[in-house]
Amino acid sequence: MNTVNIIEIIRKCKIFNELSEQEILTIAKLGRIEHFRAGETVYKQGSLGTNLYVLSEGQVHLERKTDIGKTRKANVTVFILREQPDRRLMGCWGELVGKRHVHMCSAICDKPTSVVSIPWADLKEVTMDNPILRLKILEKLILLLRDRIDSSYGAFDTI
Repeated sequence: MNTVNIIEIIRKCKIFNELSEQEILTIAKLGRIEHFRAGETVYKQGSLGTNLYVLSEGQVHLERKTDIGKTRKANVTVFILREQPDRRLMGCWGELVGKRHVHMCSAICDKPTSVVSIPWADLKEVTMDNPILRLKILEKLILLLRDRIDSSYGAFDTI
């Protein structure tokens, strides 16, 4: 896919959807499309995050290995990301605020899946050179995290 396709995909992601054409183009030039088959892993729990991913097509479940008791472990699906009109952001947003990010879960494809992959180091460099762009992205990141926290609290309320 070319830059035009990447622009279409990342513009649908809430963290980027209000950026100017030039800002979107700058970010799109950093990205590339990656394709995965059903059962393939985009990233593994415990691995160091180096890329931001935007789901383009397909479905991914986020799975966390956890202890259940002293000697048993379980794999728990914590979230399912599906293709929808507003594309989902996944993976290592913490790099943008200067913290090394270790993935808290694994991202496993449930069916053939495509993602836009943007190296965090490149995105961070671009945003450090453009403080207005950085501020726009960080503001959207705060709102995204707020929504995810609200969603988590809502899940607790139903238990």
